[in-house]
Amino acid sequence: MAHKIEWTEQTWNPTAGCTKVSAGCKNCYAETMAIRLQAMGMKGYENGFEFNLVPSRLNDPFKRKKPTVFFVNSMSDIFHEEMPEGYLDKIFDVIEKTSYHTYQILTKRAERMKDFFQKEMFQGYCLFL
Repeated sequence: MAHKIEWTEQTWNPTAGCTKVSAGCKNCYAETMAIRLQAMGMKGYENGFEFNLVPSRLNDPFKRKKPTVFFVNSMSDIFHEEMPEGYLDKIFDVIEKTSYHTYQILTKRAERMKDFFQKEMFQGYCLFL
């Protein structure tokens, strides 16, 4: 997806939509953008800003062979409470298999992220809280 985020090269949104969990969510740019994308008929935004999986985007990082800095889920939160753990595992499987890329992950759900990364299979990941 085209973007104007100066601190990343590419966005990757295998999910879309979110729910507000903090005061920092009050003026969410992604919610405003999701409403625009819904009006344009963009896949993943059929229900506006409601959280949903977008499996058709799951393998997008494989399409780029050049090492790229990806902002993961710029239009959602990868650790959203409705994110199925199995789908989250698939996202991190893509990340692991495309380790020539750099992935930037932001979340307002740090507890779920911490719990997820405490699983034995993720002990080698670099985690900043």
